[in-house]
Amino acid sequence: MRYLLTSFDGKTIASTLSSNDERNFQGVTCESLLSANGRYRLGKISNTHGSIWAVSEDSDFVKSSQKFKNTAKCILESIKYINEIAAEQREINNRNTSRLIHNLTTLNAHNIQEIYSLIPQEEISGRLKDHISYVRTKISNNPTEASKVLLRIAKNNASMKTEFSVFKKLFVAQPDLRPSFHMMHKVLMNILYLFFPDFTDKEVEVVVERSDAVAYFDYESIHVALYHLIDNAAKYTRPDSKLYINMAAGVPHATFVFRMMSTKILPDERDKIFDEGFSGSLPQLIGKSGSGIGMTLVKKILESNRGTVSHRSQPNSGEFLMGVEYQINEFILQLPTSKSGA
Repeated sequence: MRYLLTSFDGKTIASTLSSNDERNFQGVTCESLLSANGRYRLGKISNTHGSIWAVSEDSDFVKSSQKFKNTAKCILESIKYINEIAAEQREINNRNTSRLIHNLTTLNAHNIQEIYSLIPQEEISGRLKDHISYVRTKISNNPTEASKVLLRIAKNNASMKTEFSVFKKLFVAQPDLRPSFHMMHKVLMNILYLFFPDFTDKEVEVVVERSDAVAYFDYESIHVALYHLIDNAAKYTRPDSKLYINMAAGVPHATFVFRMMSTKILPDERDKIFDEGFSGSLPQLIGKSGSGIGMTLVKKILESNRGTVSHRSQPNSGEFLMGVEYQINEFILQLPTSKSGA
């Protein structure tokens, strides 16, 4: 059976009709009609959700009008479920678009605040003639703070880029992934330097093992995954500790290992850390609970690149600082080392 499905407002949902079929339907209004030559049966059936124009040369349908109508009605009933799926997808798209707009607006506001923290708006707005020399003087008098501001702005701009990348890579019908071979150490360092001020402020020493490991992945999306993973490390690593990052080549995967003393993940939370919307209870105690999206994106991105992400903690490694329990946590990222291997 070939058919055309339309919604109640006449929009095409699906069609397998040929141009000849469409011409044969001109003037057809009944649910079942045998052609003049007796070779095929066609008809139009409607309900509250839409309509179906169906045609078939199958002998069973040609012989039985009832069987033809029953089959066509079954197909027509699918419109309800198609509409529900479409509505759900629109809701997801709207939610993702709203999240993108909100995050970009917030990051832009942060950049503006960074600039005005160094050069107050009210001071520069009244200097129409010497504003450049005034800014130069402010920077010269505060070179360290100016450097930190520039790095924080660079980090916020990188975060904006990750937002666009996530939207383009994960939330479209056909994700734009362009995998190729990359040096893992170079990709890591391209994003890690943005977080140096965060780790320095917490007196966290970052120890990166030099590696020549190469993996096969889409650079832009893995850049996003590393951003979110390092961002989590910067938030939840214990002050005055160390973050170790190791890379190793292997077959069929190369591996990133992030090892840190960070807020304890409770036993009943370990299976939830990659779930969307989940935020651990201990991060909430220190006022750093996130949206629960970052680690979900990491998992989705790794899977889209034929990789994996996992977590493990070291037993009996807990220690307390200012009432907060920390433990040794490891996050392991695996990426393929060949075009076809997984």
